Amino acid sequence: MRNRTLILGVTAVAVAVTGMAAPSFAARDKMTPEQRAERMIKRLDTNSDSKVSLDEFQARMTTNFKTFDTNGDGQISADEMKAKRQAFRDARKAWHEAKGKDGKDGKERDAALAQLRQVRPAMVPGMRPKAFKRVDTDGNGSLSAAEVASASEKMFKRRDKNGDGVIDAADFSKKV
Repeated sequence: MRNRTLILGVTAVAVAVTGMAAPSFAARDKMTPEQRAERMIKRLDTNSDSKVSLDEFQARMTTNFKTFDTNGDGQISADEMKAKRQAFRDARKAWHEAKGKDGKDGKERDAALAQLRQVRPAMVPGMRPKAFKRVDTDGNGSLSAAEVASASEKMFKRRDKNGDGVIDAADFSKKV
């Protein structure tokens, strides 16, 4: 009788501890909208004022534009866009495969992760095929720097929910 009580008690404690720990492990994988916003602001804020101005946003889009324009002709073709997305998919697949195979040292996984970070596409308007057609306002099948700048300005204005001319934490609060 005593053994059963002890076993039941230990089992109950184990279940309770496991139940409390599971949500904290799950929480690590998901970022809250506020955390994503903070990460985006840190990435784009070049003057460290915790705000992203239109100039900072446009400067980042210009840099990103150059990473997609692989042949340097001042245009991003649909093929260049597809190639960038495919390279990222391939690197992500290699990283996932390395996760399962890698031993204790993790060198294969680390190398795959480095490759994934290297080919990760930067944000630029028109990344998806439907959006590409929408951003390609002259309909020539490629995106010019001017088309990307115009689309990124619209994107900026959508993100600037309170209309104060900057993207900051206030634009991501539920009160806006």
